[in-house]
Amino acid sequence: MILKRISSVFGWTFLILLSTYFYLESVGPYLIRTIEPRKLAIEPWLVAHFVGAFCTLFIGPIQFWPRVRKKYPATHRTLGKIYIVGTLIGASTVFYLLFNGYPLPGGVPSLFVLAILWIFMTVSAWICIKNRDIENHRKFMIRSYVMGLAFIFIRLFNRLDEFGLSVFPFIEDPMMRYTLYEWICWIYPLVIVEMVFVWWPIVSKNLATIKS
Repeated sequence: MILKRISSVFGWTFLILLSTYFYLESVGPYLIRTIEPRKLAIEPWLVAHFVGAFCTLFIGPIQFWPRVRKKYPATHRTLGKIYIVGTLIGASTVFYLLFNGYPLPGGVPSLFVLAILWIFMTVSAWICIKNRDIENHRKFMIRSYVMGLAFIFIRLFNRLDEFGLSVFPFIEDPMMRYTLYEWICWIYPLVIVEMVFVWWPIVSKNLATIKS
């Protein structure tokens, strides 16, 4: 139990620190006004996207903290509403950004689907809680948060590439690698989540039946 708690604290701390680092790195140029010309032309949309990403990345972990949910339910509900609105803004702006000079054409289909799924997971979480389906609300909120973490994973993959620690070193073409990163930054995490929530419980249940 203690080991599980320590692992949880370490995991969340690492994830929040990673989110903070890449978030500040992304919004920094807007604060000190060193934005590249391409981004300057769509600055309002990027700012809206970053505001939405903030809600996902930093309100999300608070919502998963059992102490907040149980001891401060009103705070949990208020933050939940902010999370949903912010996340929907962050996801919706993706569509405009993709079709206005996005520099990696191969990543457009991936991020387009990501934005749709991000919206779907978030709206589904809202529908479930309105119907007091707390268990599925929790699962859809986790899925929504994982979709938002693509913001971090794609930057982490690119950073590893810059340091010569490419996830796919056998792919020599950097543009092909970056395109692949645009896909795996959300597909791999989503597959893991679905395995935990859906596939393994079904297999586990059937295995128990076989043994009995």
